[in-house]
Amino acid sequence: MPEDLGCPEGSSVRRTPGRQSAPAFRASTGTVLRDVLWAKMVRMFEDLLVSQRPDRIDEEDRVVAVDRLHELVSGGDLSLERFSAVLELVLAADNHGELEVAMSAVPPPVRPTPASRRLSQPLVLQADGGLKLGSGWQLAANTTISVAFGTACLDLTAASWDANQINLRLETRAGAVEVIVPQGVAVQMVGGSGRIQLESLSRPIPGGPVLRISTSGPTGVIRIRHPRNRRTGPLVRWRRRYARGRPGSAT
Repeated sequence: MPEDLGCPEGSSVRRTPGRQSAPAFRASTGTVLRDVLWAKMVRMFEDLLVSQRPDRIDEEDRVVAVDRLHELVSGGDLSLERFSAVLELVLAADNHGELEVAMSAVPPPVRPTPASRRLSQPLVLQADGGLKLGSGWQLAANTTISVAFGTACLDLTAASWDANQINLRLETRAGAVEVIVPQGVAVQMVGGSGRIQLESLSRPIPGGPVLRISTSGPTGVIRIRHPRNRRTGPLVRWRRRYARGRPGSAT
């Protein structure tokens, strides 16, 4: 029977007693052994690097995507067949790119502007006093809101979006600007100055719209938040279902 040399488990390097025991052969066998061990270590570290690639998917993003699919199908905005097909892609995604591609096939959490009505030039709105933009207004791909005094309220949940990525610049001298952002939108603060109040926002939907905000205001206040009357999410819905199912609760 061959004698094991004490190599790591799985090694194929063995020595048969009584055969070619010359010093030169032992030296060459040691060289082969070192080469084999080195090759095994290289393969091991290569596998380790592949499994820890930086674009590895975050499971919380997958949960957000699945929750979004459930919202769409329960609201009638997604058919069961489409839901099953996209869900399969979401569960099989290995990285953020694949997850974003899968979610790009479903309606976004904002209302897109029809291609024929999208603005070809940046939108610039200036007001010396108050400014309120509610239902029906249009958000250009590059939008600037400038308020000298008073209060400006920008309801982005009621606007149509010209692009999946919006560059929004907010300027105020001594006024206040409040921005209401739809849940699921990724908010990126890309620089600026002034007093900024950014409330805790929900985790963005993979592949969903992106709002890039820059600010300017020496004494004004800029506030960014979600709508007050929209409390959604898997945990909130679970609590509501649990409350409805408790004995003695209203149905």
